Amino acid sequence: MRPINRTVPWHLACAAAAIALLPLPSFAQNAVTGVDIAVHATFQSAGIQVTVTGDANGDARAMLEVSVSGGAYAPAHDLSRSDPAWFAGSVFFLEPDTDFGVRVTLEDPDGVSGGTLEATGRTRSKTPPEATGGTLHVSVSGDDGGTGEEASPLRTLGRALQTAAPGTLILLHAGEYHESVEILAGGTPEAPLVIRAAGDGPAVLTGFDPALSDPGAWTDEGGGVYSAASPQTRYAAADGVRLWMYETLADLRAMPLGLDGGFAWVDGRVYVALPGGLSPSEVTPMVSVMGRALWIEGAPNVVVRDLVIRGYGAEEYSEGIMVRDGSHAVWIVDCAFENTMPGIWVKNDVDDLAVLGSDFSDAGLAAFPWDAVKERGGMESGAISIDGEYDGQGIVFDGNTVHDTFDGLHICGDTAMDHPNNADVIGNHVYHAGDDGIETDGECSNVRIIGNRFEDCLCGVSLAPAVTGPTYVLRNLMVDLKNVAPGSEWSTRAFKFNVGDDRPSGEIFIYHNTASTFEPAQSAFTVTDESTWVRVLMLNNIWMGTEYGFYYSNSGDEPFHHDYDIVYTTDPTRLIYYQDGRYGTIAEYFSATGQCEHCLSGDPLLADAAAGDYGLQESSPAVDAATPVPGVNDTFAGGGPDIGALERGGSIPVPDAAPDLPPDPLPDRAEPPPPDAAADGTEHDGGGKGGCGCTVVG
Repeated sequence: MRPINRTVPWHLACAAAAIALLPLPSFAQNAVTGVDIAVHATFQSAGIQVTVTGDANGDARAMLEVSVSGGAYAPAHDLSRSDPAWFAGSVFFLEPDTDFGVRVTLEDPDGVSGGTLEATGRTRSKTPPEATGGTLHVSVSGDDGGTGEEASPLRTLGRALQTAAPGTLILLHAGEYHESVEILAGGTPEAPLVIRAAGDGPAVLTGFDPALSDPGAWTDEGGGVYSAASPQTRYAAADGVRLWMYETLADLRAMPLGLDGGFAWVDGRVYVALPGGLSPSEVTPMVSVMGRALWIEGAPNVVVRDLVIRGYGAEEYSEGIMVRDGSHAVWIVDCAFENTMPGIWVKNDVDDLAVLGSDFSDAGLAAFPWDAVKERGGMESGAISIDGEYDGQGIVFDGNTVHDTFDGLHICGDTAMDHPNNADVIGNHVYHAGDDGIETDGECSNVRIIGNRFEDCLCGVSLAPAVTGPTYVLRNLMVDLKNVAPGSEWSTRAFKFNVGDDRPSGEIFIYHNTASTFEPAQSAFTVTDESTWVRVLMLNNIWMGTEYGFYYSNSGDEPFHHDYDIVYTTDPTRLIYYQDGRYGTIAEYFSATGQCEHCLSGDPLLADAAAGDYGLQESSPAVDAATPVPGVNDTFAGGGPDIGALERGGSIPVPDAAPDLPPDPLPDRAEPPPPDAAADGTEHDGGGKGGCGCTVVG
């Protein structure tokens, strides 16, 4: 089966209507002309952009084929019409450092000119580049008057950067470096600037003021509140666990949110109420007085490896590392970001940023009340945040772990671009997040979300809205979805579509995902009002709920189709809710709606969900039951591709379960409501872009 782009996006329809008023021959208006083809490759994917003219009525198609290492061309996923001037699409599951070719064939019933376009490319090597020049050593026992040799190390990273040149390796030896530094000159592809730990113990860049971790720095203000002189701050923690910031000392004393502990900064002093009413001699206060560890601006070819980046949050807009304005081909590898959100902020023109194998956390953030976090703002950015004015491409976020956050990460900016994002979010594990595992909200084109594990989150993937398109969500686990943040009454969901504005998402393709919730009276897949898109196509997914397996209630008439899914619910009285209709069998659902003709219902027989294993048992009805999707499931084990994220006997990995999550997928929570009753007797409407809510109907 080949997915076919037949829907005309709203912006294309408007363009077509305007062009139709011009005094041109009808054939010339509507026939498509291929002008150019561009390719942008990451490690495992390739983004394709085909520029066209004509086709005012928007009925042209662009079919993609791919050749790997000089082999024969094979069908790949069709391109999407993302803009009146161009088609966009992707090649998936390539190997790093590999040659490939692409061929795009245009079709149009009104005529075609320049209908075949070809290009070649090579995926990037996934091996971070090494320094090729001299080495500078930095040590907490060093001296900035030293030579930088191992026997005469420098004291600060800032001093090392002043003397570094392209190709320099800067080694940070074990210890804590209380610094915030700018990198305004990088390296070259052949001679990168490399900053990494020396390997003799943790090398920590910290924004926490070491003086304020001394109990003697604090004055007892009575009532469990302690104070110390401090520069202005917006971040404090106790033994590494984030404290809520109150705006006034009176609020800190009153604790209106009911949290155990908090802090306030007032007139040059920071005030803390430590958890359990303990003192600074019993619990260590940690106060951030810096806004970021590294500011990388106009500095391409920089590699940051093996560092711990901790406690940067003193400013309203803080981050662990800022990457901006021409800082292309930056690598951030095997680092740990602690008590810092976002870990990485990307702004303006940045291409080919690679974030690999790193760990991001902000302990305590997920325990804050959901509504309070949304109202306060500034705490939702997650591991990586893309500035609204971003104008780059090629970001890769691969093999990272993100946990104890509000949102896991954000991958798109808000500014329309003349090229696709060509971004990969691959093989990451996001868990214990108060809201979304990943947000693609904004201008997203050729954004590929592949092989991730979103676990113990309220939502898996937010597409609210993923403007321009296409956005691909392939072979992800969105499992054990639940209300994590205190006070959240929103319904769980694998995907969020409600947008709260008039910009629709572009084309969205959702293939081979496994989604589950074991929270009582919740649906695995939920669509509610204020959800708009150009087109959504879903194939070969598993939906496991405790109320409905599949819930769709949207007043719009957006093109939506799903098939070859398995739908399962632990509530035997319900299976599917679709546009005010309740269906207990797939046959009833298909007969009434035309959806899900080849879907299955019932237990998908997962290997061991209680232990976090969402693979398939040998007898699972999902085995060999998926429909072919060119370029997506061409390689499979057995007689055909399997439904769900994990091919039995296949080779596409998804991260294992987090070791500290409860092994029992059915925790002791309130019993679900009786049949035909709402989850709590009321309706919850997620409303705008930020919420993960839905209207719950019995």
